[in-house]
Amino acid sequence: MTHVHRLCKTCLQIYYKMIRWKKKIMFLLMLLMLLLVATINTRYKVLKTIDKNSVMYFNQTEKESEIISNNLYKTQLLNLTEINDLIPSTIKTMQSTNQKDILAKEMEILSHIIFDSVEKNNAIVYTTVIIISSHVYYRNRRNMIRESWGNSYNWITNEKYLVVFFVARITDAKATIHMADESKVQKDIVFVDIIEDFYLLTKKVIIELVWAKKNVKFKTLLKGDDDAFINIDNIMNFIKSIDITDGYFGNVIYNGRVKRYGRYGVSKVEFENDYYHPYCSGGGFILTNSSVYKMTSIFDLNKVFRIDDAYVGEIAFQAGITAHHKNGFYMNNGICKYFKETLVTHPADNPGCNSFLLSRSLINNKKLPRNLRLENHACFDENIC
Repeated sequence: MTHVHRLCKTCLQIYYKMIRWKKKIMFLLMLLMLLLVATINTRYKVLKTIDKNSVMYFNQTEKESEIISNNLYKTQLLNLTEINDLIPSTIKTMQSTNQKDILAKEMEILSHIIFDSVEKNNAIVYTTVIIISSHVYYRNRRNMIRESWGNSYNWITNEKYLVVFFVARITDAKATIHMADESKVQKDIVFVDIIEDFYLLTKKVIIELVWAKKNVKFKTLLKGDDDAFINIDNIMNFIKSIDITDGYFGNVIYNGRVKRYGRYGVSKVEFENDYYHPYCSGGGFILTNSSVYKMTSIFDLNKVFRIDDAYVGEIAFQAGITAHHKNGFYMNNGICKYFKETLVTHPADNPGCNSFLLSRSLINNKKLPRNLRLENHACFDENIC
């Protein structure tokens, strides 16, 4: 551009010597033309240089191209490695957030416990913790359980188990006080701030399972009612045979149609499907420790429907847990018939029925001497069977 500078300088000298304005205009036009020519000349040189470099680039040897390709691949691979290094950290953060949410939800569930009188021993891993849903008024049923199948003295097994009663709130203050006094003596009752109502049993079950997870070490959990009879020896033998980590065992209901009206009615808002996934009858079922932990992480007191056993089955399904049918769970044994393979039988709230089932069980495990008269009757009522 040196010659251009010299040319411009010369023109400027001429300009200052010019007097007439027309000549100045002509001079300015000439100067603009000179600058335009100089600019075009410069751009031509640049384009020529680019074209030369392009030819050189496309005439590279095959080896040089391969080197460039490899370098690009390594750069991309490095970027992918950096991304992969970030993935575990991201997942860990997400898991941490999820765990915090689960913990907060569990704490909210446990906040519904008014008092917990259960005597706990954290040094013991119970083979099973037996959670019994009861009612403030049913002290006689709780005592019957404590004296019969709930008494470890009656069984030959050395496996450890714990029986815990859950009762909910009623408006009868006097009965509630008596129950509180009972809990202080027996040390086996948890009182929850849920109104005792058939349609709120689901919330009660949720609290029961979360309480067990947070307060007791156990291999399995047996959920039952206070009008059921449980053969502890048979239960322990069955638990020993379990080879499924995510276990859910009981009397399975398959293809249960959802009722929309009546006592067992569930609205579309509560549960949209027309059929329940397979679930175990609520009178008695067994969950392994792993299943309890997986299911409690899904529980939500604000999203339930009123049929508690069907709800448990739906949560199990969501957790990827299959309901397994097991012989020995007799949920409609209204005639109080004894079966040698009994695990849980329901109902058995009649003291005579409970005593009959216990006696037959103790004879079978040789804790009692044989009684041919008793053994000749399959049912509590001799006139039935």
